[in-house]
Amino acid sequence: MPPALVFEPMVAADLLQVMELERLAFPVEPWTPGLFLHELKLDFSRLELARTSDAKRRLVGYACWWLVGDEIHILNLAVHPDAQGRGMGRALVQRVLDDAQAHAATSVSLEVRHDNAAGAALYRAMGFSHIGRRKNYYGKGVDALIMERKLGVDQRSNGS
Repeated sequence: MPPALVFEPMVAADLLQVMELERLAFPVEPWTPGLFLHELKLDFSRLELARTSDAKRRLVGYACWWLVGDEIHILNLAVHPDAQGRGMGRALVQRVLDDAQAHAATSVSLEVRHDNAAGAALYRAMGFSHIGRRKNYYGKGVDALIMERKLGVDQRSNGS
């Protein structure tokens, strides 16, 4: 069970902390500060931070997703290396699924590195299916698995 988390929208003042975590989570090809700032300007983009609920309010993760029509697409999701394996990633994905439910979305999709076994396993455990592959998505020779979770009426009503 992860420690209690507080989710809050990212603001520009959070950029330095977010960039520190981004570089730890994705040392080879991290997003740039400009990409995060651009996402903050888009009406259909959500960028939420996960912080510990204690007095330190330590940043342990974040997720960025788009809500376009009745679909959600996860663009970026990161958990601090010190917090991995403790349910933080699951909590972030659940936050996205909760937003999907609140907006009556019919699906949530994402790309995950083909060699990210832990990430792919988490998504599968949360109801995502492998629906395709994007060649060289993360650079030459580094493919992405495309994963999707359909959100039917039955799934939205049972809180999953």
